[in-house]
Amino acid sequence: MLQKLGKGDVDIFSPHFKKNNVVDSVLWSSGWLSNVIIIAIIFFLFYNWVPLFKTVSPIEFFFGTRWYPTVTPPLYGTLPLLIATIEISLFSLILTFPISIVVTIFMTFIAPKKIRYLIKIFLEFFSSIPSVVLGLIGLSIVSPYLQNTFNLDTGLNVFNASLMLTFLTIPITASMMEDFMVSFPREQIEGAEALGATSIETLWKVILPGLKGPFASIAMLSMGRIFGETMIVLMIAGNAAIFPTSIFDPAKPLSATIAAEMGETAVGTPHFYALFGIGVIIFFITLFINLIGESIRIKYEMEMRRN
Repeated sequence: MLQKLGKGDVDIFSPHFKKNNVVDSVLWSSGWLSNVIIIAIIFFLFYNWVPLFKTVSPIEFFFGTRWYPTVTPPLYGTLPLLIATIEISLFSLILTFPISIVVTIFMTFIAPKKIRYLIKIFLEFFSSIPSVVLGLIGLSIVSPYLQNTFNLDTGLNVFNASLMLTFLTIPITASMMEDFMVSFPREQIEGAEALGATSIETLWKVILPGLKGPFASIAMLSMGRIFGETMIVLMIAGNAAIFPTSIFDPAKPLSATIAAEMGETAVGTPHFYALFGIGVIIFFITLFINLIGESIRIKYEMEMRRN
């Protein structure tokens, strides 16, 4: 005789129970599959990188100041490539973040509903533009303008690449910022207004300080997106493996180096292994940036729950 189910009991014969178990199993399997794929990628990168150290020392690879893989003897110093990547990424983020904040504030608090809707459509449209198209714009329009206006040797430089990366990143960054601004606790805004704060004071003293956690997380995620971009920096950064001392100097970022040289490199050569080493550097720096952004987001959510 079957016993009647109590309040805390679960009916294992219920279709709902079976369905939930199937969904849980799929999610659990997907999570583990993702971990396995990441481990496989790391193994593949290291497998094709470690043989380089039979001919090149790790110190020379990480701290060498010259990248000339075709000379005799070849030089595989990645430091100028790393510095160029960091400089382009940071300068692009410096341009992206303030512009995104201004766009988000206008779209959320100032623009009428119809204008806000048009701006969101424009941002979504702009975010769908392929990076190679922005590269062509930088190559054919921005580069000649910079060269003629500032009397430069070349318009293919750090500033050009950073500017085009800014246009690539603003739609994503502004969209994430708007999501947080719209979901900001209404009680805090009403409390500030009840104390006599104006709209500007509420924005600068309540909303923006309250969103410093999410904004820091967005900055890290945007940085990760910029750091790994390839086509734009390949086309308009200048392709010069030197230390850029100015934003108008040409440069050769890490990702552009792989894209430019992998197709012409023989498999199994030190040059081939060195390019995989660059891939390892990009992978782990991007992973580190994303982990920082995720930890900031989690910390913010925990603080919000405690409050």
